[in-house]
Amino acid sequence: MFRTLKELRARVRYLIDRAFAREFAGQLLLFMVLVVTVTLIGMTAVFFGLFSEENAAISGIPHNIDRGFWDSMWWSVNQVLRLRGFERMYGASGVLLTYAFFLSIMGLVVFSVLISLINNTMRSRIETLRRGETPVLEREHVLLLGWNNKVFSVLRQLARLQPGIKVVILAPLEIKTMQEELRVMGIQRERMTIILRSGITSNRSELERVALDYATSVIILSTDADDSESIKSMVLLAARDDWPGKVPTLTSEIAHERNFELANIASQGRLQIVSSAKVISKVIVQAIRNPGLTSIYNELFSHGGNSIYVQQVPECTDVAIEDIAYRITDAIPIGITWKKQEDGKTRYAAALNPEPDYKIAADEKLVLIARHLPVHYVAFETGYRSPLARKGGGQTRVPQRVLLIGWTDMIHDILRELNAHALQGTEISILSGEPPGEDRRRIERLEQSAFQNLSLEFIEGDAADAAAYSGIDLSSYQSIVVFADDWGEGDVDTRTLRILLRLSDLRKYDKRLAHTVVELMDEANRDLIAGLGVDDVVISPIVVSAQLAQIARQDVLGPIYRELLSAGGVEISLRPARDYVALDMDCRFEDLIHAVQQKLEIALGLRLARHNGKVLLNPPRNISWRLTEDDEVIVLAQQIYQ
Repeated sequence: MFRTLKELRARVRYLIDRAFAREFAGQLLLFMVLVVTVTLIGMTAVFFGLFSEENAAISGIPHNIDRGFWDSMWWSVNQVLRLRGFERMYGASGVLLTYAFFLSIMGLVVFSVLISLINNTMRSRIETLRRGETPVLEREHVLLLGWNNKVFSVLRQLARLQPGIKVVILAPLEIKTMQEELRVMGIQRERMTIILRSGITSNRSELERVALDYATSVIILSTDADDSESIKSMVLLAARDDWPGKVPTLTSEIAHERNFELANIASQGRLQIVSSAKVISKVIVQAIRNPGLTSIYNELFSHGGNSIYVQQVPECTDVAIEDIAYRITDAIPIGITWKKQEDGKTRYAAALNPEPDYKIAADEKLVLIARHLPVHYVAFETGYRSPLARKGGGQTRVPQRVLLIGWTDMIHDILRELNAHALQGTEISILSGEPPGEDRRRIERLEQSAFQNLSLEFIEGDAADAAAYSGIDLSSYQSIVVFADDWGEGDVDTRTLRILLRLSDLRKYDKRLAHTVVELMDEANRDLIAGLGVDDVVISPIVVSAQLAQIARQDVLGPIYRELLSAGGVEISLRPARDYVALDMDCRFEDLIHAVQQKLEIALGLRLARHNGKVLLNPPRNISWRLTEDDEVIVLAQQIYQ
């Protein structure tokens, strides 16, 4: 019995599906069958007192024809179809009833068509909005082209740089997908307006649809693995000469350093290009050489503390940099920037850590590390000479033995940078899940000759497994770097956490732990690695996205960041305080400024060991400290390759 009912239900469902598949004819037939069936069911009310004495006074029940088949059918039809005009024709002639029934049915059809038209129009409009096919009519907005894991950090940076900002995003993803990812990352809580559109970022008509002509700045994110879409978008924007108004600030990310030269050609010098691989590799190498350095970059690239600004200070014209350092009391001048003409175009140029006696020209602006703008200038004669200043001091170098865990596309850039800084004979071990021969071939394809100052050892193994460390003496390394490696299954940061747990267990009896640098992809995971022996954390998306957002809002920062994070230029460094001033004596920041200037460097702040390595960037001028052997001075210095 149960099986028969189940088969019958399946058969009815199948017939209904076939009726809908035949569109109008099938649906009309299904409609008629339903009307007849339900009407016949309704007519059975005659057996349950439809024309009984107790219902005789009910006006909705007809009694005048036969109190049987016809009256019950009339009542049932009107209950099923609710044809108000036809209902009032009770008792009319057959021909007139036929006309009334036909017109009532057609009235119902017309009304249904109207409702369907309104419904379909609204649904089509909603679907169009969901697909992001409507044009954007915004003005003075930021246009973000492409989508990757840095989009969330870029949006947060933009919201904090300019609360209430309008951002239009064009990406080759469904609107629903982008909305869901933004919701999960909590972007809706930021003070900004986000308009999403789905489309190809290298298509001219698509760019017109998102109001490219009226954007104040454009940021291109690397959407695919080979940067091809970014480069095509760059070609399209760089070739354009018919901007209706002011040309927006054009900034682009390039994910892989191997594509950087091609991107430069495509941009024709009109776009500010940020190479993710170069930036991250530079920060990681600096963190290897300068333990604790990432906390300085985290502050510079965030909006909560000190950041890099550019300001015209008229009072500083014809004043030497060494004197300006004392006269600006709430910021640190680290360089200058100016406009220059090149190939008929106006571009910005920057020079960081100029000679102390360099005098600022009238057309030059100061590059400052400050908490906010404007900065305050106090005019007085300085000529300050600190009695605490000391001569001598060395340079930071690469540790003698370094263990790199995981594999990343930027590992070649890291090795090249380490080779430039290292003393001859520095040993680099690379533990990854790939066969040693394959890893070596990857390096050799990019580096024709062997590294002069590095010896490389390749080790195969799963870094989250204890067996991978059977032949490795972790205590012999001065520095360990854990990359965000997607080898294996699962989330990248989850794998990094597993590796750190394994290292923590293996090193629990070591008297001295190697300095550990970790690359994360999500800032929310920083708290998970607390207590696992990590000294420096590099959150790749934040470092890159901060530059993209800040350059997009102030394009003069482009050459400044390139100078700060390029090989052979200047670098932020942590040096022992004993190299600059006498210890265990009252020391003010003015003493550090003078002592550091004697070495042609710029004092940026302090890192105090007694406060768990707390960083004081741009510290107050009215405080003094008694520095010890473990305290460090943060300086901006010329890179010295050993």
